[in-house]
Amino acid sequence: MAQAADSGLVRNGVLNVCTGGDFPPMQYYANPGDEKLVGFEVDVVDAIAKQWSGATNYVVGDFKGLLPSLGAERCDLVASGIMVTKERLKAYDAVPYFVSNVVMVTAASDSETMSPLDLSGKVLAIEAGTTYEKTAADLNVELAKAGKAPAQIQTYPSASAVIEQILVGRAAATITQDTTAAFRIKQMPGRLQVPYNYGDGETYGIYLRKGNDNREALVKAIETLQTNGEMKALLQKWNLPETATDVKHTTD
Repeated sequence: MAQAADSGLVRNGVLNVCTGGDFPPMQYYANPGDEKLVGFEVDVVDAIAKQWSGATNYVVGDFKGLLPSLGAERCDLVASGIMVTKERLKAYDAVPYFVSNVVMVTAASDSETMSPLDLSGKVLAIEAGTTYEKTAADLNVELAKAGKAPAQIQTYPSASAVIEQILVGRAAATITQDTTAAFRIKQMPGRLQVPYNYGDGETYGIYLRKGNDNREALVKAIETLQTNGEMKALLQKWNLPETATDVKHTTD
């Protein structure tokens, strides 16, 4: 338990974690005005901190500013449903631990937007700073090749703001993960649907600064949660697939 504290992840008994706090069921506020975050990822990081005899302090900010905040040492981990990408790994370390699929979400009443190509000439709302921005840009390249009008891509600072655009009719669709889409649909029955699943599993990671033994300590903590059954219990608690955390922790 002392290993992580010695390597600098826990400072004065506190593990500082940067998160967007707006990506249910991973991390979010259950009610407006709540001060305490809840969610699967919150439970995982809390359990990791407990292994290291520390308590968590969540530093909440816009998604696109999370990794820069890590680099500036305003926190020591980033846990925010953040994908492991080669570009991000150039500057930061990460431990992959959860796999999810990308999906397109539309209003339940929309029977015309059934695939990404149907977004030609329509508004596509995207959370700023996410990998979905590239997915949206790639879509417009594909539409241009097909001789179709591009989608009108509009970015917003949070996942909830993106969903709101669909609910009020300002946007035809968004691109997000199957986990958060399922949560939103359950939260607002009959208002949203998933007409398209990209099918390519993408991996979330917990990010940290490069160097020291920090990554090794984090891998060991996650593996402990896997072997002692605690991770499986958390997956069941949040109604997530039992195999979602059966991923390799390497980034090769």
